Amino acid sequence: MRHLGAGPTLAKYVQPGDLKIPSEYLLTHLHSTNPTPIESFKKQAKDNIKEKYAGAKILEEKDLTIAGKKAFRVVFQHNDVIQLKTVIHRSNIEFYLLDAVMPQDQAAAVQPVIESSIAPFEIIPMPMSTEERAADARTMTVIRAAKVDPSLLGEKWFTVQLGARKVGSMRFKMTEAEGRYSFETLVHNDFGEGNTDTTLVKGTFTPDGRMQKIVTEETKVNPKQKWVFGAIATMNAGQVKVSRDLNGIKEERSFAVEEGVLFTDIAECLRSVLVGVGRGTYLMKTLSPFSEEWSVEMIDVGGPETLEVDGRTRDCTLVQAYVGRRKNMTYYYAPDRSVIRVGGPKDVFSIRASTKDEAEKK
Repeated sequence: MRHLGAGPTLAKYVQPGDLKIPSEYLLTHLHSTNPTPIESFKKQAKDNIKEKYAGAKILEEKDLTIAGKKAFRVVFQHNDVIQLKTVIHRSNIEFYLLDAVMPQDQAAAVQPVIESSIAPFEIIPMPMSTEERAADARTMTVIRAAKVDPSLLGEKWFTVQLGARKVGSMRFKMTEAEGRYSFETLVHNDFGEGNTDTTLVKGTFTPDGRMQKIVTEETKVNPKQKWVFGAIATMNAGQVKVSRDLNGIKEERSFAVEEGVLFTDIAECLRSVLVGVGRGTYLMKTLSPFSEEWSVEMIDVGGPETLEVDGRTRDCTLVQAYVGRRKNMTYYYAPDRSVIRVGGPKDVFSIRASTKDEAEKK
């Protein structure tokens, strides 16, 4: 019996009948903020089995290729149940998990069926719709002649809020020289009880996006562990080269992307250019330095209006961005196109424009 999924769960299959332990098969699609290479998945899977299923016996470990992507499977027994876990590694930030549970006395019959159902798994990227292609063409016309508003140059400060509680700060600085823009973003969050997250991004780009370079490093710390994720990525006329250090695991990649693709942090800088053009629907093609696949971000730019923002009546422009067709982000821009706030009025997490003193205040 198939149950349609919600959120990251795509589908769940449950063996019908009044059974003590029915066989189950779950398909999940996950996006992660922690870049995770397949080697880390292997270790995490085995560590999780030891921690969650005391006394479990690993029956099989296997490296696979599924849908043209690296994959890993581990099969283990805990009490009278056999579990089969398969991860398909689409990128360091996107994965598919295929988990099966079956009674030990049915494993000989059920496991081959599960494995044969996984083998033909395909990942078919969703092509851009006619509306998206039209929005992309509008954006490309703007980007080719892009020039960042001079009022956005210099240093900007923001607070990072979790509800009413300030948990961090962000400093953004952008300069222009010899026809290129350079920027630096530093974000530091302290969630308490020894949990911190610090990200530093430095970048350079030409206004039309043909030349882009970013250097990024994120450090996450909790009382038990520390992770460091870094990347140096360049893009020249659609050719991307990237060096990654994923908590000690190093990667080198080279690949091509279509015209108009922007590194995610550079897209953040150029979104204000679209705000300056005025009301309309636009599309940005964005690439994380931790992935080889770009995604789309539909952007709806509203007209000038007066709204209540963080307890103040402000003249602003409201922008709705749909990241990867799945995540809705709300932005408020001032008349000079500077960011007032990232996050809607009901969002728990938000980034708010502030003074330096407000941002640095403990």
